[in-house]
Amino acid sequence: MKHKTSFNPLLVGIAVVLIIIGVFTLEAHFNSGTRIVEMAGLYSINQVVKVNNSTVAFAGVGVNGNTSVGMAGLLFLNNLSYIYFNVSKYFLNGSIYSIAYNGSAFLMGGAKYIKSGNSTFLEPEVVLLTSEGVKNFTSQIPRFYTPGQVLAVSWDQGFWLIGGSSLEMEGTSTFQIPFLLKLTSNISDLTASLPRSFYSPLSVGTGIFTISSGQDKSFIAGAHLFNFTFAVYNGTGFNSPFQNEGAIITSSYSPLGWLFGGFNYSSRDDGLVLTLFGTYNDSGIHFIKLKYEVGIVNSVGYGEGKYLVALRIPVVNNLTMSTSEEGIILAGNSLSTLTQVFNKVNVSINSIVTVHEHIVGGGYSIVSGERHAIIVLINLK
Repeated sequence: MKHKTSFNPLLVGIAVVLIIIGVFTLEAHFNSGTRIVEMAGLYSINQVVKVNNSTVAFAGVGVNGNTSVGMAGLLFLNNLSYIYFNVSKYFLNGSIYSIAYNGSAFLMGGAKYIKSGNSTFLEPEVVLLTSEGVKNFTSQIPRFYTPGQVLAVSWDQGFWLIGGSSLEMEGTSTFQIPFLLKLTSNISDLTASLPRSFYSPLSVGTGIFTISSGQDKSFIAGAHLFNFTFAVYNGTGFNSPFQNEGAIITSSYSPLGWLFGGFNYSSRDDGLVLTLFGTYNDSGIHFIKLKYEVGIVNSVGYGEGKYLVALRIPVVNNLTMSTSEEGIILAGNSLSTLTQVFNKVNVSINSIVTVHEHIVGGGYSIVSGERHAIIVLINLK
Protein backbone atom coordinates (compact mmCIF):
# COMPACT_ATOMS: atom_id res chain seq x y z
CA MET A 1 0.00 0.00 0.00
CA LYS A 2 1.31 3.45 -0.92
CA HIS A 3 2.25 5.54 2.10
CA LYS A 4 0.59 8.96 2.25
CA THR A 5 1.06 11.67 4.87
CA SER A 6 -0.29 14.86 3.31
CA PHE A 7 -3.90 14.94 4.41
CA ASN A 8 -6.43 13.65 6.93
CA PRO A 9 -9.08 11.25 5.56
CA LEU A 10 -11.69 12.89 7.80
CA LEU A 11 -11.14 16.21 6.05
CA VAL A 12 -10.62 14.93 2.54
CA GLY A 13 -12.88 16.57 -0.01
CA ILE A 14 -13.66 15.91 -3.60
CA ALA A 15 -10.91 17.68 -5.52
CA VAL A 16 -11.76 16.76 -9.09
CA VAL A 17 -13.78 18.39 -11.83
CA LEU A 18 -16.00 16.37 -14.14
CA ILE A 19 -17.51 17.86 -17.27
CA ILE A 20 -21.17 16.96 -17.45
CA ILE A 21 -23.12 18.22 -20.42
CA GLY A 22 -26.81 18.86 -20.07
CA VAL A 23 -26.88 18.24 -16.33
CA PHE A 24 -30.00 20.33 -15.77
CA THR A 25 -31.87 18.37 -18.44
CA LEU A 26 -30.93 15.16 -16.64
CA GLU A 27 -32.22 16.60 -13.37
CA ALA A 28 -35.63 17.28 -14.86
CA HIS A 29 -35.82 13.75 -16.23
CA PHE A 30 -34.77 11.86 -13.11
CA ASN A 31 -36.49 14.05 -10.54
CA SER A 32 -40.05 13.89 -11.87
CA GLY A 33 -42.38 12.71 -9.10
CA THR A 34 -39.94 13.86 -6.42
CA ARG A 35 -40.79 16.23 -3.57
CA ILE A 36 -38.22 18.24 -1.65
CA VAL A 37 -39.03 19.60 1.81
CA GLU A 38 -36.86 22.42 3.16
CA MET A 39 -36.50 22.16 6.93
CA ALA A 40 -36.71 25.58 8.57
CA GLY A 41 -34.00 26.29 11.12
CA LEU A 42 -31.70 23.49 9.96
CA TYR A 43 -28.83 23.78 7.53
CA SER A 44 -27.96 20.08 7.24
CA ILE A 45 -29.60 16.75 8.02
CA ASN A 46 -27.07 14.10 8.96
CA GLN A 47 -29.33 11.06 9.36
CA VAL A 48 -32.89 9.88 8.76
CA VAL A 49 -34.42 6.69 10.21
CA LYS A 50 -37.77 4.99 9.73
CA VAL A 51 -40.23 5.22 12.62
CA ASN A 52 -43.30 3.71 10.93
CA ASN A 53 -44.91 3.62 7.48
CA SER A 54 -45.80 7.31 7.61
CA THR A 55 -43.08 8.85 9.79
CA VAL A 56 -39.32 9.36 9.73
CA ALA A 57 -37.05 10.76 12.40
CA PHE A 58 -34.25 13.12 11.42
CA ALA A 59 -31.18 14.60 13.08
CA GLY A 60 -28.74 17.30 12.06
CA VAL A 61 -27.50 20.78 12.77
CA GLY A 62 -29.19 24.16 12.70
CA VAL A 63 -28.59 27.69 13.88
CA ASN A 64 -29.58 29.59 16.99
CA GLY A 65 -28.56 33.17 16.34
CA ASN A 66 -24.87 32.92 15.53
CA THR A 67 -24.49 29.54 17.22
CA SER A 68 -24.81 26.08 15.72
CA VAL A 69 -27.16 23.70 17.50
CA GLY A 70 -27.94 20.01 17.14
CA MET A 71 -31.58 19.38 16.28
CA ALA A 72 -33.80 16.33 15.76
CA GLY A 73 -37.46 15.62 15.16
CA LEU A 74 -40.15 13.82 13.18
CA LEU A 75 -41.38 14.32 9.62
CA PHE A 76 -44.91 13.07 8.81
CA LEU A 77 -45.08 11.87 5.22
CA ASN A 78 -48.86 12.19 4.88
CA ASN A 79 -48.84 15.99 5.00
CA LEU A 80 -45.08 16.79 5.09
CA SER A 81 -45.38 18.57 8.43
CA TYR A 82 -42.65 18.16 11.02
CA ILE A 83 -41.92 18.73 14.69
CA TYR A 84 -38.70 19.12 16.66
CA PHE A 85 -37.75 17.16 19.76
CA ASN A 86 -36.95 19.19 22.87
CA VAL A 87 -33.29 18.12 22.92
CA SER A 88 -31.41 21.03 21.36
CA LYS A 89 -30.22 22.41 24.70
CA TYR A 90 -28.03 19.31 25.04
CA PHE A 91 -26.35 20.06 21.70
CA LEU A 92 -26.04 23.85 21.89
CA ASN A 93 -22.96 24.97 19.98
CA GLY A 94 -22.79 21.54 18.40
CA SER A 95 -24.47 18.99 16.15
CA ILE A 96 -26.36 15.69 16.22
CA TYR A 97 -24.61 13.29 13.87
CA SER A 98 -26.62 10.12 14.40
CA ILE A 99 -30.05 8.97 15.58
CA ALA A 100 -31.42 5.45 16.18
CA TYR A 101 -34.88 4.13 17.04
CA ASN A 102 -35.79 0.88 18.81
CA GLY A 103 -39.59 1.03 18.54
CA SER A 104 -40.15 3.11 21.66
CA ALA A 105 -37.14 5.39 22.20
CA PHE A 106 -34.67 7.51 20.25
CA LEU A 107 -30.96 7.66 20.96
CA MET A 108 -29.08 10.68 19.61
CA GLY A 109 -25.34 11.14 19.46
CA GLY A 110 -23.18 14.10 18.53
CA ALA A 111 -20.92 16.70 20.09
CA LYS A 112 -20.83 20.27 21.31
CA TYR A 113 -18.15 22.83 22.05
CA ILE A 114 -17.53 23.51 25.72
CA LYS A 115 -15.12 25.83 27.51
CA SER A 116 -12.58 24.90 30.13
CA GLY A 117 -10.54 27.87 31.26
CA ASN A 118 -9.23 29.57 28.15
CA SER A 119 -9.70 26.46 25.99
CA THR A 120 -12.65 25.37 23.86
CA PHE A 121 -13.03 21.75 22.78
CA LEU A 122 -15.57 19.21 21.57
CA GLU A 123 -17.40 17.09 24.12
CA PRO A 124 -19.15 13.90 22.92
CA GLU A 125 -22.88 13.90 23.71
CA VAL A 126 -25.46 11.09 24.07
CA VAL A 127 -29.14 11.72 24.80
CA LEU A 128 -32.02 9.22 25.08
CA LEU A 129 -35.60 10.34 24.39
CA THR A 130 -38.43 8.13 25.69
CA SER A 131 -42.12 8.61 26.45
CA GLU A 132 -41.05 9.53 29.98
CA GLY A 133 -38.76 12.35 28.87
CA VAL A 134 -35.10 12.98 28.10
CA LYS A 135 -32.12 11.37 29.81
CA ASN A 136 -28.64 12.73 29.20
CA PHE A 137 -25.95 10.03 29.38
CA THR A 138 -23.07 12.34 28.48
CA SER A 139 -21.65 12.32 32.00
CA GLN A 140 -21.20 8.53 31.76
CA ILE A 141 -18.93 8.76 28.72
CA PRO A 142 -15.35 8.25 29.99
CA ARG A 143 -13.68 11.65 30.25
CA PHE A 144 -10.61 10.56 28.29
CA TYR A 145 -12.81 10.50 25.15
CA THR A 146 -13.02 14.29 25.43
CA PRO A 147 -12.20 16.03 23.12
CA GLY A 148 -14.26 13.80 20.89
CA GLN A 149 -17.46 13.21 18.97
CA VAL A 150 -20.17 10.55 18.88
CA LEU A 151 -20.55 9.75 15.19
CA ALA A 152 -22.74 6.62 15.14
CA VAL A 153 -25.46 5.02 17.28
CA SER A 154 -27.52 1.87 16.76
CA TRP A 155 -29.96 -0.44 18.56
CA ASP A 156 -29.03 -4.13 18.77
CA GLN A 157 -31.72 -6.28 20.44
CA GLY A 158 -31.51 -5.17 24.04
CA PHE A 159 -28.76 -2.56 24.07
CA TRP A 160 -27.52 0.53 22.26
CA LEU A 161 -24.10 0.84 20.66
CA ILE A 162 -22.31 4.20 20.49
CA GLY A 163 -19.24 4.83 18.34
CA GLY A 164 -17.04 7.81 17.68
CA SER A 165 -13.61 9.37 17.60
CA SER A 166 -11.53 11.24 20.17
CA LEU A 167 -8.20 13.04 20.37
CA GLU A 168 -5.19 11.78 22.28
CA MET A 169 -1.99 13.67 23.03
CA GLU A 170 1.38 11.88 22.99
CA GLY A 171 4.07 14.41 23.76
CA THR A 172 3.69 17.18 21.20
CA SER A 173 1.73 14.99 18.77
CA THR A 174 -2.04 14.69 18.48
CA PHE A 175 -3.69 11.45 17.38
CA GLN A 176 -7.23 10.21 16.93
CA ILE A 177 -8.52 7.06 18.56
CA PRO A 178 -11.87 5.30 18.15
CA PHE A 179 -14.24 4.53 20.97
CA LEU A 180 -17.15 2.09 21.25
CA LEU A 181 -19.65 2.19 24.12
CA LYS A 182 -22.57 -0.03 25.11
CA LEU A 183 -25.68 1.43 26.74
CA THR A 184 -28.25 -0.59 28.68
CA SER A 185 -29.29 1.19 31.85
CA ASN A 186 -25.75 2.58 32.06
CA ILE A 187 -22.81 3.04 29.71
CA SER A 188 -19.99 0.49 29.58
CA ASP A 189 -16.81 0.84 27.52
CA LEU A 190 -16.05 -1.76 24.81
CA THR A 191 -13.12 0.08 23.26
CA ALA A 192 -10.41 -2.09 24.79
CA SER A 193 -12.00 -5.15 23.15
CA LEU A 194 -11.86 -3.70 19.62
CA PRO A 195 -9.51 -5.44 17.18
CA ARG A 196 -6.08 -3.77 17.15
CA SER A 197 -6.54 -2.85 13.49
CA PHE A 198 -8.99 -0.17 14.65
CA TYR A 199 -6.40 1.85 16.56
CA SER A 200 -2.82 0.56 16.31
CA PRO A 201 -0.47 2.23 15.58
CA LEU A 202 -1.64 5.67 16.73
CA SER A 203 -2.60 7.83 13.78
CA VAL A 204 -5.00 10.47 12.48
CA GLY A 205 -8.21 9.91 10.52
CA THR A 206 -9.24 7.23 13.01
CA GLY A 207 -12.74 6.59 14.30
CA ILE A 208 -15.93 4.56 14.19
CA PHE A 209 -18.17 6.25 11.64
CA THR A 210 -21.04 3.77 11.20
CA ILE A 211 -22.83 1.05 13.17
CA SER A 212 -25.69 -1.03 11.76
CA SER A 213 -27.43 -3.97 13.38
CA GLY A 214 -29.20 -7.07 12.10
CA GLN A 215 -29.68 -10.72 13.05
CA ASP A 216 -28.51 -9.99 16.62
CA LYS A 217 -25.15 -8.73 15.36
CA SER A 218 -23.72 -5.31 14.59
CA PHE A 219 -21.38 -4.14 11.86
CA ILE A 220 -18.85 -1.71 13.36
CA ALA A 221 -16.84 0.24 10.80
CA GLY A 222 -14.74 3.32 10.21
CA ALA A 223 -11.16 4.12 9.32
CA HIS A 224 -7.61 3.97 10.67
CA LEU A 225 -4.53 5.39 8.98
CA PHE A 226 -5.56 5.26 5.30
CA ASN A 227 -7.48 2.00 5.69
CA PHE A 228 -11.11 1.24 6.35
CA THR A 229 -11.72 -1.03 9.31
CA PHE A 230 -14.67 -3.18 10.28
CA ALA A 231 -15.64 -6.01 12.58
CA VAL A 232 -18.89 -7.75 13.57
CA TYR A 233 -19.96 -7.54 17.22
CA ASN A 234 -22.08 -10.47 18.46
CA GLY A 235 -22.94 -9.06 21.89
CA THR A 236 -19.91 -10.48 23.65
CA GLY A 237 -16.99 -10.16 21.23
CA PHE A 238 -15.81 -9.22 17.76
CA ASN A 239 -15.54 -11.48 14.72
CA SER A 240 -14.16 -11.11 11.20
CA PRO A 241 -12.00 -7.98 11.57
CA PHE A 242 -10.94 -6.64 8.18
CA GLN A 243 -9.11 -3.64 6.79
CA ASN A 244 -8.27 -2.30 3.35
CA GLU A 245 -7.48 1.06 1.80
CA GLY A 246 -10.20 3.71 2.15
CA ALA A 247 -12.83 4.67 4.73
CA ILE A 248 -16.27 3.23 5.50
CA ILE A 249 -18.75 5.93 6.54
CA THR A 250 -22.11 4.17 6.02
CA SER A 251 -23.62 0.69 6.41
CA SER A 252 -26.96 -1.10 6.47
CA TYR A 253 -28.16 -4.65 6.98
CA SER A 254 -29.83 -6.40 4.02
CA PRO A 255 -30.70 -9.92 2.78
CA LEU A 256 -27.22 -9.99 1.19
CA GLY A 257 -25.56 -9.23 4.52
CA TRP A 258 -24.18 -5.81 5.34
CA LEU A 259 -24.00 -3.14 2.68
CA PHE A 260 -21.21 -0.63 3.21
CA GLY A 261 -19.97 2.50 1.48
CA GLY A 262 -17.51 5.33 1.70
CA PHE A 263 -14.47 6.36 -0.29
CA ASN A 264 -11.08 5.15 -1.47
CA TYR A 265 -7.97 6.88 -2.77
CA SER A 266 -6.78 7.20 -6.34
CA SER A 267 -3.69 5.13 -7.14
CA ARG A 268 -2.43 8.04 -9.26
CA ASP A 269 -1.64 10.03 -6.10
CA ASP A 270 -3.61 12.98 -7.53
CA GLY A 271 -5.73 13.73 -4.46
CA LEU A 272 -8.89 12.21 -5.89
CA VAL A 273 -11.32 10.18 -3.82
CA LEU A 274 -13.14 7.25 -5.40
CA THR A 275 -16.46 5.67 -4.52
CA LEU A 276 -16.28 2.62 -2.26
CA PHE A 277 -19.23 0.20 -2.16
CA GLY A 278 -19.64 -3.45 -1.27
CA THR A 279 -21.22 -6.18 0.83
CA TYR A 280 -20.03 -8.34 3.69
CA ASN A 281 -21.54 -11.72 4.63
CA ASP A 282 -20.49 -15.24 5.61
CA SER A 283 -18.78 -15.73 2.24
CA GLY A 284 -16.57 -12.70 2.78
CA ILE A 285 -16.26 -9.17 1.47
CA HIS A 286 -17.42 -8.31 -2.04
CA PHE A 287 -16.63 -4.98 -3.71
CA ILE A 288 -19.11 -3.64 -6.24
CA LYS A 289 -18.17 -1.17 -8.96
CA LEU A 290 -20.59 1.70 -9.41
CA LYS A 291 -21.27 3.76 -12.52
CA TYR A 292 -19.78 6.76 -10.74
CA GLU A 293 -16.13 6.10 -9.92
CA VAL A 294 -15.11 9.51 -8.56
CA GLY A 295 -16.90 10.73 -5.45
CA ILE A 296 -18.17 9.49 -2.10
CA VAL A 297 -20.87 6.98 -1.16
CA ASN A 298 -22.65 8.96 1.55
CA SER A 299 -25.32 6.42 2.48
CA VAL A 300 -26.57 2.91 1.74
CA GLY A 301 -29.84 1.28 2.68
CA TYR A 302 -32.29 -1.55 2.16
CA GLY A 303 -36.05 -1.74 2.64
CA GLU A 304 -39.29 -2.58 0.87
CA GLY A 305 -37.28 -4.89 -1.40
CA LYS A 306 -35.10 -2.01 -2.62
CA TYR A 307 -31.35 -1.53 -2.39
CA LEU A 308 -30.32 2.13 -2.11
CA VAL A 309 -27.10 4.06 -2.64
CA ALA A 310 -26.68 7.83 -2.19
CA LEU A 311 -23.57 9.45 -3.67
CA ARG A 312 -21.97 12.87 -3.83
CA ILE A 313 -19.91 13.59 -6.94
CA PRO A 314 -18.07 16.68 -8.24
CA VAL A 315 -19.35 18.49 -11.34
CA VAL A 316 -18.52 21.51 -13.46
CA ASN A 317 -20.81 23.67 -15.56
CA ASN A 318 -19.12 23.55 -18.96
CA LEU A 319 -20.50 27.00 -19.86
CA THR A 320 -19.44 28.97 -16.77
CA MET A 321 -16.69 26.56 -15.61
CA SER A 322 -18.03 26.89 -12.06
CA THR A 323 -17.62 23.82 -9.86
CA SER A 324 -20.20 22.29 -7.55
CA GLU A 325 -21.31 18.99 -6.07
CA GLU A 326 -24.17 16.79 -7.18
CA GLY A 327 -26.33 14.48 -5.10
CA ILE A 328 -27.37 11.19 -6.69
CA ILE A 329 -29.62 8.35 -5.53
CA LEU A 330 -29.50 4.87 -7.05
CA ALA A 331 -32.18 2.25 -6.35
CA GLY A 332 -32.93 -1.27 -7.52
CA ASN A 333 -34.44 -4.63 -6.64
CA SER A 334 -30.91 -6.05 -6.72
CA LEU A 335 -27.41 -4.61 -6.67
CA SER A 336 -27.01 -5.47 -10.35
CA THR A 337 -30.10 -3.44 -11.31
CA LEU A 338 -29.31 -0.17 -9.52
CA THR A 339 -30.61 2.74 -11.58
CA GLN A 340 -30.57 6.48 -11.03
CA VAL A 341 -33.81 7.81 -9.51
CA PHE A 342 -32.61 11.24 -8.37
CA ASN A 343 -29.89 13.72 -9.17
CA LYS A 344 -29.56 17.40 -8.38
CA VAL A 345 -26.68 19.85 -8.52
CA ASN A 346 -25.76 21.70 -5.31
CA VAL A 347 -27.37 18.95 -3.22
CA SER A 348 -25.92 16.34 -0.88
CA ILE A 349 -27.96 13.34 0.29
CA ASN A 350 -26.29 12.33 3.55
CA SER A 351 -28.69 9.57 4.65
CA ILE A 352 -31.28 7.42 2.92
CA VAL A 353 -34.06 4.97 3.92
CA THR A 354 -37.19 3.40 2.44
CA VAL A 355 -40.49 4.10 4.16
CA HIS A 356 -43.52 2.24 2.79
CA GLU A 357 -43.91 3.56 -0.77
CA HIS A 358 -41.16 6.17 -0.58
CA ILE A 359 -37.43 6.59 -0.70
CA VAL A 360 -36.56 9.25 1.88
CA GLY A 361 -33.24 11.07 1.81
CA GLY A 362 -31.92 13.72 4.17
CA GLY A 363 -29.16 16.21 3.49
CA TYR A 364 -28.76 19.77 2.31
CA SER A 365 -28.96 22.05 -0.72
CA ILE A 366 -26.65 24.97 -1.40
CA VAL A 367 -28.30 28.25 -2.40
CA SER A 368 -26.17 31.38 -2.88
CA GLY A 369 -23.35 29.71 -0.99
CA GLU A 370 -25.49 28.82 2.04
CA ARG A 371 -26.64 25.37 3.13
CA HIS A 372 -30.31 24.61 3.73
CA ALA A 373 -31.46 21.28 5.19
CA ILE A 374 -33.74 19.24 2.94
CA ILE A 375 -35.62 15.96 2.96
CA VAL A 376 -36.21 14.36 -0.44
CA LEU A 377 -39.19 12.04 -1.04
CA ILE A 378 -39.27 9.79 -4.09
CA ASN A 379 -42.36 7.72 -4.87
CA LEU A 380 -41.57 4.03 -5.35
CA LYS A 381 -44.74 3.38 -7.36
